[in-house]
Amino acid sequence: MNIGIIFHSSTGNTRALAQKIESKLIERNHSVTLRELKTDKPVKSGKQKNDFTITNLPDCADYDAILVGSPVWAFSASPVVINAIESLQNISGKIALPFVTMGFPFPFMGGTSAIRDMNKHMNQKGAILRTGAIAPMLFRNFKKSIENASSAAVEQL
Repeated sequence: MNIGIIFHSSTGNTRALAQKIESKLIERNHSVTLRELKTDKPVKSGKQKNDFTITNLPDCADYDAILVGSPVWAFSASPVVINAIESLQNISGKIALPFVTMGFPFPFMGGTSAIRDMNKHMNQKGAILRTGAIAPMLFRNFKKSIENASSAAVEQL
């Protein structure tokens, strides 16, 4: 399967999860393209209007599945990721799986709502949704949280 992993990371936690998912997919002989979203100006944590432009949004025509990763900001997915999902082309009929990292210790403290929001936007684009994966960080072993979330993501494909 040809898989695109698209993500936004400001602290490196979401990047670490994306890279772990990538390595597990490669071990299973999938072709993987990893793309960290970049913007034309800095985007600060919290809810923010779309007064920025994503400068490296991929075309998803060649992917069989698209994984989209985000940090949880203000109990939601980052505005960069929501903007990216709304702008993605050629995801209708393709598997779409959201994944998030979050500072709070329990998924219900923002992770589940971020996943739900990302899925809502991907559903509107006609994607075939997967449940997604959440990596909570606070009071947890970071490596174990990343390991568990990456395994959960890979098992859904």
